[in-house]
Amino acid sequence: MREGPETRGQLERSGSVSWLVSRGGDPWELVLDLGDARIVGGSVAALATAFAVEPLGVAVDIGRCSAVLAAQPTVLLTHCHSDHVAGLIAWLSARARRFRGEPCRVVVPAARRDALLEALLRWPDLDGVRRRLDLAEVVVPASPGSVVALEDGVWAQSFAAHHGAPSLGWRIAREGASRPVAVFAGDGTVLPFRAAPELLDAEVALVECSFVEPGYRVAARLGGHAHLADWLELAPRLTCDRLVLAHLPADLDPARLEALVAAARGDGPVLVAWSRG
Repeated sequence: MREGPETRGQLERSGSVSWLVSRGGDPWELVLDLGDARIVGGSVAALATAFAVEPLGVAVDIGRCSAVLAAQPTVLLTHCHSDHVAGLIAWLSARARRFRGEPCRVVVPAARRDALLEALLRWPDLDGVRRRLDLAEVVVPASPGSVVALEDGVWAQSFAAHHGAPSLGWRIAREGASRPVAVFAGDGTVLPFRAAPELLDAEVALVECSFVEPGYRVAARLGGHAHLADWLELAPRLTCDRLVLAHLPADLDPARLEALVAAARGDGPVLVAWSRG
């Protein structure tokens, strides 16, 4: 992929949080380097969540599409809310035309597989995609514990998330590795991770943090979401190297997040958050 200022991000340490800062002011195409892999994408609550894991050939959620995301032959969906699937039509079109004859697969929570397939079969003006792709084979169901083989000895395994819709989290690892490269928790409360914090053991764990203000913790739980305070309480029990707070509010002031974290931060992994810079 040809890179430039519009697609690169950098990790900047500031106070209690490491900020993944976009050089061009665009929060969408940010890069988190993991040595021999990197995560490209972004996540803003209620707008769009989509990540590519290069060069492992997989995207997690497709709330929008880009050249980087379109190049991934497999999309793992955490759930089917619009901000996580809105880019699927564009992704399918790109796979059918620009990557014709190459693998194409969408893995979706089993309870939503038939509904998603029906929607794609009825979507207007998608005839070219339907001629080139057998969507019944492209859209694959997954349940907690499902293992999906990816490229070159890489696999993904799903686990149950606790959200308001059928949802999964995804652990992505290389065969024979002692721990996953990345874990994508998907949207949902922290209840699964309180019960089994080892689910987030990885080089990097990307988690949802839709609410940060102290007065909204109950609202977060009732809505099937996580609050900053939940993660700060759980952090000392986590063994991931970096905990990435994704799905943050679009209007979040970085200084405000810094202050909230500094007031309550204890032990745990390095906290990373997105920023426009």
